[in-house]
Amino acid sequence: MLASVGVSCGFFPFNRTSLVGTTELEGAPKPLPLDSAFEGCGEAGSQPDYALNRLKNRVDEGTYIPVPWSVLARLPWPRRVGYRFRHQWTQGETKDVKRFEGAAVELEGYLAGFKREIPEPPNCYSTVERHKDFHLWLAEHEHGDKRRSVVVEITPRVRAAHPNWDKDHLSALVSTQVRMRVHGWLMLDQMHPEDVGGNRATLWEVHPVMAIEWLSSSGQWIALDSLSPK
Repeated sequence: MLASVGVSCGFFPFNRTSLVGTTELEGAPKPLPLDSAFEGCGEAGSQPDYALNRLKNRVDEGTYIPVPWSVLARLPWPRRVGYRFRHQWTQGETKDVKRFEGAAVELEGYLAGFKREIPEPPNCYSTVERHKDFHLWLAEHEHGDKRRSVVVEITPRVRAAHPNWDKDHLSALVSTQVRMRVHGWLMLDQMHPEDVGGNRATLWEVHPVMAIEWLSSSGQWIALDSLSPK
C-alpha cells in the first residue's frame, strides 16, 4: 500500500511523501499512450523494460491539469519497485502506481539545470545526438537545488517537432531564472532510486514533456518554440 509518509524503494526521499492535494490527480483521465516508431527505433524501444519505454515514447496530447510543484514532489509510490522491471511488479504495486501515472499534468517551476542523456533503452541505445533525451531539473524556487527538483524529460520523438528546444534555449531558461511551465505526462521512473535526495526529490517525472512556456515580465506565457527569454 501507499504510505502517506515514509520511505520509498528503500531510500528516504528528500521530502516526506503525502497524499494531500492529490484528489484531482487521482481522478484525472489516464489514457493509454499513443507511441510511435522514430527513425528506426520501434515504439517499445530496446530491452529490458518495454512497458516503461512505451510510456516514455508516447507522443499524444492530453487535457493538462495544473498540479502544484509541492504536490508532485511529495507524491508517494510503492517502496519496493525500485530497480525492478514492470513485469516483475505485484498487482498491488502496479495498481498503486496507476493511481496517478498517465495523468496529463501542467507543472510550474524554475530550471535548475539540464543535460543531454546517454544512450538509453527507449531510444534503442542510439548514440546519435538527436536520438537522446534532454533531462531537465525543475525546482520549486529560483536558483533551486537539483536535490529538491522534479525531473522532466524532453524525448527525441517530441523534440523533432520543436527545433527550438535546444541547448541555447534551455540555457536561457537557466540563466534568466524566469518562471516556466511544462505540459506533459506523469510517469514513475523506477530505475533511479539511488538519486532520490541526491539528484532529485522524487521518482515521479513529467515524461515526456509536450509543451514548454516561460512567463514574461508582463505576465504572459510565451512558448519556448517562438521566443527565448533572452
